Amino acid sequence: MSQKSLEEQIQLLDEQLSSSIEHQAREAEFAEKANDRFALNISCFQKYFPDIAQAISDFQVREDFCIHVTTTGYGNFVPADMSAPVYSDDPIGQVKQQVEHSIKNPMFSATDYTAYQPNDADKRIHVRYMGALTRAMRKIQAHNKAHFTELPACFPSAMIFGIGLGYHIELLLEKTQFDYCFLIEPDFEVFFASLFCTDWFKIIEKVDEQGGSLFFQLGADKESFIKDLEVLADDIGAFSVVRSFCYQHTPLPEIIELIQQWSQQYFRFQFGHGFFNDAITGLSHSVHLLEKNIPILVQPKEKRLDLSTPVFILGNGPSLDEAEQFIKDNCDKAILMAAGTSIASLYKKGIPVDFHVLVERPYSNYKIFGDILPPEEYKKTNLIGLNTLYPDNTDRYKWSGIAGKGNEAGTFLLEIISQTQRQVGIPLMPYCNPVVANAALSFSMFAGFKNIYLFGIDNGNLLTGEHHSKDSIYRLNQEDENEDGVVCLKMDGKYLPANFGGQVESNDLFMTAHSQIEKLIAHYPNRAVYNIGNGAKINGAHEVHAEELLPLPTDRDKLSQVEFLKQDYFEQFNVDSVDDSLLGVEAFEEICEHVLNLAQEPIPTRKDASDNLLRQARYIYSLRNSVLHHLHHMFKGALLYYHCPMLSLLYTYEDEQFTLESYKELNELWKGYVSEMKESYKKDYRAKCDLGKE
Repeated sequence: MSQKSLEEQIQLLDEQLSSSIEHQAREAEFAEKANDRFALNISCFQKYFPDIAQAISDFQVREDFCIHVTTTGYGNFVPADMSAPVYSDDPIGQVKQQVEHSIKNPMFSATDYTAYQPNDADKRIHVRYMGALTRAMRKIQAHNKAHFTELPACFPSAMIFGIGLGYHIELLLEKTQFDYCFLIEPDFEVFFASLFCTDWFKIIEKVDEQGGSLFFQLGADKESFIKDLEVLADDIGAFSVVRSFCYQHTPLPEIIELIQQWSQQYFRFQFGHGFFNDAITGLSHSVHLLEKNIPILVQPKEKRLDLSTPVFILGNGPSLDEAEQFIKDNCDKAILMAAGTSIASLYKKGIPVDFHVLVERPYSNYKIFGDILPPEEYKKTNLIGLNTLYPDNTDRYKWSGIAGKGNEAGTFLLEIISQTQRQVGIPLMPYCNPVVANAALSFSMFAGFKNIYLFGIDNGNLLTGEHHSKDSIYRLNQEDENEDGVVCLKMDGKYLPANFGGQVESNDLFMTAHSQIEKLIAHYPNRAVYNIGNGAKINGAHEVHAEELLPLPTDRDKLSQVEFLKQDYFEQFNVDSVDDSLLGVEAFEEICEHVLNLAQEPIPTRKDASDNLLRQARYIYSLRNSVLHHLHHMFKGALLYYHCPMLSLLYTYEDEQFTLESYKELNELWKGYVSEMKESYKKDYRAKCDLGKE
């Protein structure tokens, strides 16, 4: 018995020794290949992604950093603060199963392009063609054709959450070709480990040869992920993300959090692109404002402001009423900026303002403001507007100044003239849209003020029912047609956390406005922003009950601060007439013709159609930051609002013949849109917005 036991022990030791020797051989073989792979990967990143190459070079691994070699000969890794490795003993087998499952059970991002409500009374080009697009999409949807149930061999975009050691990336790209591939990894060390395990140089070169785009979001977290993605989408076009295959690689909490954030914030990439009619009127209004010699916001040469002077930004939300007495008691100690229609509410309350802030282009808005306040009241105050503003507004005030709005055709014109006249550009207001309160806060923070109070900036309806100040121009009961007042924008069942608990009901517009305020506050650190009342909670601002506010000190000459603001921060450009050659009428015709020629090419397959859209888009985006930058903005919004649904259509239905027939119908509409833009630009580039004129 003991002899047999001894033999068994010898055999076991022999097996262990053999296993150990085999493992040492595997480790030696892996180490040689891994080091060569790392060197090739670094060289490739230096060529294609130099910033990532530098980050790799600067990265310091922890002392116990180790890539473990499995019995199958592949690398495995235990991330920091984890007790288990990323993969099993057979990483490739495990990943193959995951990839195959994801291909057969895909998760796609999708947008409902039938929800837009056509407005036949609005004859603007964009509105008419969006109405036609919606009707066409509803007709297509009514056929109830089968959707893709598996990931096809070609697809517009991939959002891959978790890079791990990269094994799945190579396998997935063998199965499907993506035009845009976003690789999102919170843990930079895990990505660093992947450089020893995955032939990134082959992946990158393959994507490049196919004409695709690869984007790494390394170290992504809930604070940076959506912001960085928005910057990317602005640079390359929102069509890059609207029809995406979504793949989760690792089940880590931080990955799940990013996926949830992507799902919740996806709406940001679906609208707000601007459009042709907005762009051309914004350009025209900028021309008129220049020729009226309205002062333009510049970087001040001297700063005489006392930046500790409090600023009240006054919106028209119900919380304006909560703080009415405090505002009255302290209005002579702070600079008051009335956002949009709140100026009428403040007039009824007997509160004078220093600045009225406006941003809207349409004639109808100009007319409304002419009706809600006596002319002599406007002559007591000053106007700050964006360069998109209907130009005649400036005639009402004792003084007017204009700030440049980013991503606008007209703003690029201001930049060109400023560079020519003054040898320096103009500042652009960050996060200054979509509503007037955004512009008021953006200007206040740009100017440098340290103490800013938000009143009536509620970004939604209170659950008690209030939607605006009791003194506003809006009806208290939106459903009562007999009540005097204007009907306000409806909320649509979206909710934001409220100050002091509870929620406010919001909509996409105010959700975006709320997000922009939070980004703006983060953009300017070390400022005190007070959010007064029961409106939506704003990260970075201090929520305060109106009754808790302390009286302001009286040791400041507020009127001199207002004058310093006007004199130091705004400058007249003294332009008698803007040269029409700067506006590029012939160049815009050529751009439209080129896009039309592309759109008329034959499209025998859905991939041909997809590639055709991609060529159009990349042509338009090649104009960014060129001398034709303003014409890029003239075209961009139209392209995004049409290309996003066209691209989604191409990769929704299994029936390719039905898809191509439907696509051709949308393509005819798109060609009509481009043709009308071409004709409109050459006759309307100096026309003021007539929306709302009878």
